[in-house]
Amino acid sequence: MAKTKQTKKKAKPEKVIDYSVIYEPVKNIRYIIYATILLLTIGIPVYYISNMAQFIGTNSFPLDDPWIHLTFARNLAKYFSFSYYHNEMVTAGSTSPIYTFLLAAGYFISQNEFILSWILGILFFSISGYYFYKLSSLDFPKENLFAIGATLIFLLDKWMNFISVSGMETTMFIFILIATAYFYKKRDVIPFAVFLGLILWTRPDGVAFIAALIIDYLILYKFAKKDKSILLFTKQQLIKILIISGAITLLYFALNLSLSGSLLPNTYNAKLTYYAPEFRPRAEFLQEEVWQYFTSGAYVYIMIGFVIGFIFTLKNIFKGKYDQNILYIIFILLLIFIYWYKLPYAHRFGRYMMPIIPFFVLVAASGFKEAAMLIASFLKSKQVVIFVLSLAGLVILFFSINDIAESRKMYADECKYIYDRQVKAALWINEHSAETDVVATHDVGAIAFYTQRKIVDVAGLVTPELITKLNEKDYSKYMTNYLKEKNVKYLAFLREWYRVTNQNPLFSTANKLPPEIMEVYEFIPDKTMILSGEMKSMLMYAENMIMQKQIKNALQALTKGASIEPKASVVYFYLGAAYMTAGDNVNAEKNFLKALEIFPEYNDALVQTGFFYKNTGKKEEARKYFERYLKLYPDDKEVQGLYKSVLD
Repeated sequence: MAKTKQTKKKAKPEKVIDYSVIYEPVKNIRYIIYATILLLTIGIPVYYISNMAQFIGTNSFPLDDPWIHLTFARNLAKYFSFSYYHNEMVTAGSTSPIYTFLLAAGYFISQNEFILSWILGILFFSISGYYFYKLSSLDFPKENLFAIGATLIFLLDKWMNFISVSGMETTMFIFILIATAYFYKKRDVIPFAVFLGLILWTRPDGVAFIAALIIDYLILYKFAKKDKSILLFTKQQLIKILIISGAITLLYFALNLSLSGSLLPNTYNAKLTYYAPEFRPRAEFLQEEVWQYFTSGAYVYIMIGFVIGFIFTLKNIFKGKYDQNILYIIFILLLIFIYWYKLPYAHRFGRYMMPIIPFFVLVAASGFKEAAMLIASFLKSKQVVIFVLSLAGLVILFFSINDIAESRKMYADECKYIYDRQVKAALWINEHSAETDVVATHDVGAIAFYTQRKIVDVAGLVTPELITKLNEKDYSKYMTNYLKEKNVKYLAFLREWYRVTNQNPLFSTANKLPPEIMEVYEFIPDKTMILSGEMKSMLMYAENMIMQKQIKNALQALTKGASIEPKASVVYFYLGAAYMTAGDNVNAEKNFLKALEIFPEYNDALVQTGFFYKNTGKKEEARKYFERYLKLYPDDKEVQGLYKSVLD
């Protein structure tokens, strides 16, 4: 029987689909990208400034801190001294000495504090945008659409635009971090070494990025043993990097050491002392100032990409493969850890967390890319990649633009907030004091800059000898004696920081601008009474309890306060207010009168006592107290109305 041959068909190899979105812009397109970066980084911040100036009718910053840099810079330009008053008070009070030097150089061109600060902030935002695009182009070498998309998200970030016109060094710090990462990945030795050395000159917390670079390079070195495609620095290059960056860093330490006798600026120790971790739960910091910060507005959607990118990075590490995001993720975790452990406060607008933003966006971009590729490979469709990425990008851009509209309004509101308190207090002091008068305050920015008076900084930023005493129980007594020794003439305090009693303020925002109340007092040795931190906290707690009608809690705190400070008229004033709220007229009257017995000219107590008698039908008594008040403040329209109603 003949055998039949069976022909077997060879199995065709499965077609491999490339899901990559390949795009490399030509030279002219790159010029358009650079022009767009420039246009957005100038146009949006100017939009913020224009809206703010129109809203408040003048210029301001949303923080008091910019005027600290400006005061140092002005004295440096004028007296060639790194000082806070003329050529006196030489101290390492600037967190960012390199930023101060740049401002000082700018003073020879323009002495307008706003133009100078805004130009620097916007300039560094523009350069940050340029180097962010260059860095992201390294991360996505053939898929440049990811670099363009990530850059657009970075440029439209609400906080980047906000902080660029806030008079702070933040955009410069972010530029230096991005540039350092870029030249590190390019293995460009000289510029990498220079930028590495400049990190601490910009901010002390830049040590997190330096540590991240070291850890990343050690991981890279380990993986390079198996993966010969990984390019490392040569031994000679590493030596060159250490010499250049080390020399620049040593100059930074030498400057601080010569100015204040410590390796780091005064601000570092002062803030670590005042904002000590024991005064705030670390878990609260992580929840409110990290998680909530990075899951609001457009960040909700960016966070999705970040989490995916984080997971894929871990996956690559476990597979023994180096991942481009390792540096970024280590830096993010280290910076959060440093603040969690040493200083669990991100400060206003979360500005200590802002250096994370560009790297947060880069990890998210790679996360979206990996997610799109995974879905596309499962569905075997390249169109899915384009759809998923387009959808994610459009959603993020939509919410980013919406965030900018809200951020612009916040910027105007916060500028007005600072102007109405710090700047107006400074202008009042400048008008009503002599040039030789010494002013004590904890917000040393606008007050020092606009008064040009000698300052005693009770928060220690430019008066470092007070730093070690800040959290002592009897600091208010120590401070009072220190103010006497320094011949202080005026105090400028926010009530929420330091509370003066048995004395009426010369300037106050109490009736106009709650919640934070700025007050200026004449400092009278052996008479001016500054309450302890414990008493100040008790009063704030009691006031809050009275507003919430939780009178029992308020009375407990105030009764204890009266036993601690029996000569503080403000305690009896609040006791009277608590009893009046509870309907206990006998004790309300008793405590209002006690407050006035201690301090007969107590303005708030005079008004409240008159109001109390008016409401209880004792019009003659009410008239008497309103008259006493109006002798002190004859222009108070509100009390004039109350007085007239009693007469009628």
